[in-house]
Amino acid sequence: MDDLHISLRAETLFHVGPIPVTNSMVTMFLVMGIVLAVFGYLGRRASNIPSRGQGFVELIIEFLLGLVEGTGGKRLGRRIFPLISGIFIFILFSNLSGLLPGMGTIGITHDEKESEDHGVAAVDLSHAGESTPESEAAAAATGHGDDPTDTTVSDVPLSETDGAAAEEEEHSTLTPIFRAPTADLNMTLALALLTFTAVQVAGISAHGVVGRLKHMADPPFLFPIELISEFSRILSLSARLFGNVFAGEVLLGVMYAMANAIKIALLPVFVPIIFVGLEVMFGTIQALVFALLTLIYISLAAASSHDDHHADEHSVDAPTPDPTRSVGAAPVPSGD
Repeated sequence: MDDLHISLRAETLFHVGPIPVTNSMVTMFLVMGIVLAVFGYLGRRASNIPSRGQGFVELIIEFLLGLVEGTGGKRLGRRIFPLISGIFIFILFSNLSGLLPGMGTIGITHDEKESEDHGVAAVDLSHAGESTPESEAAAAATGHGDDPTDTTVSDVPLSETDGAAAEEEEHSTLTPIFRAPTADLNMTLALALLTFTAVQVAGISAHGVVGRLKHMADPPFLFPIELISEFSRILSLSARLFGNVFAGEVLLGVMYAMANAIKIALLPVFVPIIFVGLEVMFGTIQALVFALLTLIYISLAAASSHDDHHADEHSVDAPTPDPTRSVGAAPVPSGD
């Protein structure tokens, strides 16, 4: 349990000018590179007879497309599908990256000195050699006035008292090179701000600035509540994702440490496997929840415009009835 490393914030590895580069930022760029490389490779090698990798990717895409179109409609769903699918895939890969070997264990070791205070009171020895009437009277009362063997605190060397007061002990700390991006509150806050911006852009493009404000102020006394609700989504989205991912990693690390300390038969092997499976399930669920909430917020912001477009599509696609013909009437023969 002594080797368990838990840090609430991401550790800084180095600086690029004034910008600190943290371990979660390094993992974020790796995840982005892997996602772009994998999906780009499969996209270039796509064929009518899909391979296993292409079939798996098409299964994910079809699931997300059906989900988006079923919630936001075909017209709006096709427009926001790249955003929703990109958020889901990035968060999913980021959550699963925390389960890879080396996460939290490969890092840079720093030697630090720690001072331990043993509770010895500090004594002012600046006037140790001086005698005052009060000290002479106290020495006469105790009988130690002229005793050459008397060893009071004033006779103790300064170096010994300092050594007894504090001891320095060297210990090493590990700074991990890799950390799951979604286990950093800065990353989840950035994703929440992206969702907030997308919702406002969708609402303004659908209703206009004045229409967006009227949509939030219907009825007018609800406008402050709607405004608070819009900004509270930033906190709820970021805190929910960060809390679940970070707590899952801490739980998994504690289970690893406990299983390693017990060392009973195959228990150190089976216990972590169970929790790894749970973390895979929870990571997938959290990615889906974040993407679904983004989809719902955008659909609500562009709701009335989306309904109007649907009504226009149905009116255009529906055949125009002939007013000169009645239902069930036989065709009128020609007059030749």
